[in-house]
Parts: sequence; structure tokens; C-alpha cells
Amino acid sequence: MGMRPNYHISPKHGFLNDPNGLAQFQGKYHVFYQWLPDVVPQGNKIWRHCVSEDLIHWSDQGCGLKPEEWYEKNGCYSGSGITEGDSYYLFYTGNVRDSEGGRETYQCLASSSDGVNFHKEGPVVYLPEGYTPHFRDPKVWKKNGRWWMVVGAQTKELKGNVALFVSDDLKKWQWKGNMLDSSMDWGYMCECPDLADMGERQFLIVSRQKEDGCKGMVFAGIMDYEQGRFHISEDTGVLLDEGFDFYAPQTFTDESGRRLLMGWIGAGEIEYQMSQPTVKEGWLHVLTIPREVYVKNDRLYQKPAEELKHLRKNEESICGTGEIAIDRHSKCMEILAEGLENQTITFDFGKVIKFLYKKESGNLLVFRKKWNGEGYDEKEIHLDKLEDFRIYLDQSTAEIFLNQGEKVLTMKSYFTEDTLIHMNSELQIKVKTWLLEEED
Repeated sequence: MGMRPNYHISPKHGFLNDPNGLAQFQGKYHVFYQWLPDVVPQGNKIWRHCVSEDLIHWSDQGCGLKPEEWYEKNGCYSGSGITEGDSYYLFYTGNVRDSEGGRETYQCLASSSDGVNFHKEGPVVYLPEGYTPHFRDPKVWKKNGRWWMVVGAQTKELKGNVALFVSDDLKKWQWKGNMLDSSMDWGYMCECPDLADMGERQFLIVSRQKEDGCKGMVFAGIMDYEQGRFHISEDTGVLLDEGFDFYAPQTFTDESGRRLLMGWIGAGEIEYQMSQPTVKEGWLHVLTIPREVYVKNDRLYQKPAEELKHLRKNEESICGTGEIAIDRHSKCMEILAEGLENQTITFDFGKVIKFLYKKESGNLLVFRKKWNGEGYDEKEIHLDKLEDFRIYLDQSTAEIFLNQGEKVLTMKSYFTEDTLIHMNSELQIKVKTWLLEEED
């Protein structure tokens, strides 16, 4: 089966990027993603549609939105989904390019009564004064009986910000202004904005483009709906995911009230993306597993959705000190290590993913083997302590959750036939592994 993952959403062929339109409608989970039929990162983007009843088995529904109208003729760009009564609404950016490279963008609406067929209702937000056409990725939610929309923006001063709108009927929108403090450094563009309202605390998620790269950030604060401003708490801007490959996350609230998140395991410069081995198989990139986000210690934590436990089979458990070696002969598994406090820990999976936690410094050094075989990519992450980690491996991806999701690392990892797990600890630790359900 090559490098295609088993339980992550991936395209049958072509290029995948941002998750779009996430919602639960009439009991089913809906995920769209940006898609091109060929393995190229640029083109007239389509919304590909997937549906699931359990968040782990996904059915491809084909193209949900295709660029067919004048206001979207060069692509149906990213956006969000909401449900209200018997209707499912999609908000997205219509992209228009002229022969000289000029751009127009429109925030558009499509609606459905069955979650399958969507009727396009055209643009509902036009570009306000003060912004360049880099104005995209509408995210909509309901608060205090009104509808709110954030749009990723670049001002005429070529500074990133987030535009805020309000509506009473989803069709007529009033611009409220910039939601963010313009004196802060938001880079040159804010993409895929999202506001996760977690009760007394709100969290702004934004994919910030700066000269040093594109990163998904999360900021804790308070949303002032009267003034239309998001007031950021001091020193709260952190990476939502500290891995090598993560961008464009989006959250939604399901029918049980959980706030779930999915992101794109991709991004990076075009050369980096096109160097990946799956290009030869005719497809590129995947989405993350569904994650539940929750608040702990005034921070936003992430954990795998509970439904993923249903993929488990053939549990094995080992307790030990010093050298531990486990080989499940699989590249599709879950690994849980507990009891790691107050010690230096090393971990190695197949000589492709390695990390070292140093108790003296609190630094976690992460290594991911480069797919051309020449050395390792490296990251250094600080933790006050390391208590546990949980890893989801799926053929060519790895998602690592540290300390019940205090920090998360997502990465492409093209595993070899070597599936040996090797750990070294100073004190006794407990390691559980599960094989995860594989397709026939």
C-alpha cells in the first residue's frame, strides 16, 4: 500500500491542503479540504468532501465546491462551515485572477439541506477599504444571537491582521474593523483565523505569515464583542503545534459540545513539498487526526478524539528500567509511555524519529530523518517536566502528544522497514503499544 496512511484523511490522487468547512450535520461529521487533482501546489482550488459517522472511517464524497462562477473562477479558497436548523452553510473565498496577475477576492456563501448538494448564493462580503486582495479564509460562529465572521487579512501597509464582521441573517454583513492590535507584529499576512470560545477564556488561532516562515499560533485572551477587539493576555502567543509539518488548523463544535480541531500535515516551501516521496505515488499531504481541544492551566491543550481508541487492537504492555526494545512489526500504531518524571529519556522509532529529554535543562531534542537519507531535521522544545507522551504513527506521519497534550508535534516521517522501538530510562517506566486498524 506504499506510504498512504490508514486512518488519516488523504487524497486518492492529487494535492491536499487546508481543512475546510468542518461541522457535524444531521449526525455525520463533514470535512472538506483544499484539493487539486494533480500533484502540484498551485492551481484553481476545489473543496474535496469527506463524511464520517465516527471520526475514524471516512468516505470520499467527491468535489463539494468547484470554481464555476465568475466570483470564484480561479479557485474556491479556504473557509468554514456552520449548521443552523436544517441547513448547513459553507463560507469560502472566491479567488479571481486577471491576465496580468492581479487578484480579486470575495467571501462567498453556499447552503445545503442534505449535506451533499450545495447551492451557491454568491458573494456576501466584498473587500473593504484599507486591505489588499490578500483577504481570505472566512470563519463564522454564533454568539449572543448574532453571527460573527473573521477573515484573514493584509492591510494596505502590508501588515497582517484579522477583519471582523457581524450579521443577523448570514447574508448581510457589517464590517467592524480590525480585531487585532496593529502595534503587534502579525507578520505580512494572517491566514485561517479562528476564535475558539472556551467559556471564560477565548483563544485566537491564526496562521501567521512572516519572513521567517508560516506558523500556526494560538493566543489566549478576551473577545470584546461590543468593541470588536480581541484583547490578548500577556505572553500567551505560542505555537499550536511544534512539529515540522503543521499549518492551517480549524476548529468546530460537534453535537456533543466538544471543540474539535483538524489541521494540515503539510506546508513549507514548494521545493520541500515536491521533494516528498509520495509525489511518486501520485498524491501529497494528509490531514491530522481529529483532536479535542480543552483548557488546562489557562492554556489550550489538545488530545486525540476519544473515537480513535476504537482503532486499537493487540495491546502489549511492558514495564522496565534502562534499555527497552519493542518491535510490533508495524508502521501503524499508538505508543503510550508513562511514569517519565524526574529522569532523562531517549526514544527511537526505526531510526527515523528520535528524541531526547534532558531533565536538567527541561529541553526536549527532536530529530526527524530527512527523506533523502542525509542526516536529520532538528527541533528543541522546552518543557518544565516530561510526564508522558502518546504517539500516533500512520505509515508516513507521526503525531506526538506530550503531557496530555500540553504540547504537540506533527510531522511527516517516511518510515523504513525497521519498526523497532527503542527507549532508555533511568527509572522504571511503563510503555503500552497498540496496533491500529489497517485497511484490507
